[in-house]
Amino acid sequence: MTRAYLLDLLRILAILLVLLAHFGQLFDTAAGEFFGVKNFYYVSLGGVGVSLFLILSGLLAGMGDGPKNTGYVVYLLKKILRIYPLYWLSVPLAIIGYLLGERLLEGHWPELFPNGFTTDLTGSVTGFYAWMGLWGGPYNSPSWFIALIMCMYAVFPALYFFIKRWPHVTLAILLGLSVVSRWYVGQQGLPFADHSLYEGIKGWFYRQYGFMPGRPGDWFPPCRAFEFGLGVYLAVVVPKSFWFRVKLGYGRPLVILSDLAFPLFLIHYPYLFTIPYMVRMGLSGAAAVSLYMIVLLVASYAIGRIDSRIPRNRILGKP
Repeated sequence: MTRAYLLDLLRILAILLVLLAHFGQLFDTAAGEFFGVKNFYYVSLGGVGVSLFLILSGLLAGMGDGPKNTGYVVYLLKKILRIYPLYWLSVPLAIIGYLLGERLLEGHWPELFPNGFTTDLTGSVTGFYAWMGLWGGPYNSPSWFIALIMCMYAVFPALYFFIKRWPHVTLAILLGLSVVSRWYVGQQGLPFADHSLYEGIKGWFYRQYGFMPGRPGDWFPPCRAFEFGLGVYLAVVVPKSFWFRVKLGYGRPLVILSDLAFPLFLIHYPYLFTIPYMVRMGLSGAAAVSLYMIVLLVASYAIGRIDSRIPRNRILGKP
């Protein structure tokens, strides 16, 4: 299939925004600052990158899966096989990063299962830590995205059905749903949950800074329905040829970097500690970031290669 280089460029932009925000927060620069409307859409550049990832996910789902008449179970299994093997490959690396970070920076080993063995096993395997009130869990904070994107894929067939028939009305409804949901969780914190006095006090302090308790604005699906739906909407209303208009003579490096975006997103956060550690050891900030990026790109490429060898067609019963 011909690559849409424009989408590859946007995917690279998304991961660059995420990395830039986290580097900015490490070095306390403006690149890591938060902006927007507090308790509604209050994000760093990384949050903008995640929004872009969501839009691209909806767009690619609409371009690739919408016209196909596969059964829902087969469709969902395809999405599980696309997301989870790569995510599961990242989990051991995230746990190692979690352990090493505490050991090297704080001088002691952290508790391996801080939330209890069952909770951390379930959260790590499913990626649904946020639904337990634990956001991304102890090992890899951005893993909340796994639960979010799987929820979006689960409702995609219905979204596609309505957007295909009533695109503008459906998009307007999704916008209203997201606005109301963001307003609600911005006022109440964790959605539809009773709070103790302690949780209420903690929630008040969260909201002074600009985040909802448990940050459901990040992972609660109705809050993000508009972003994913916007991607599906673009797939439906914009001619498919538009996304293939960008032509590059040397597109292979771009394709490789684009394919590294998701594995890099999955493993970059647990190893951010190596940058201040290398600075502590005497490297300059620029040298530490450069070495970190080289190692993480190689690791992302490696797990991407392993993931590509998984016999998905055989699992799906295809020849």
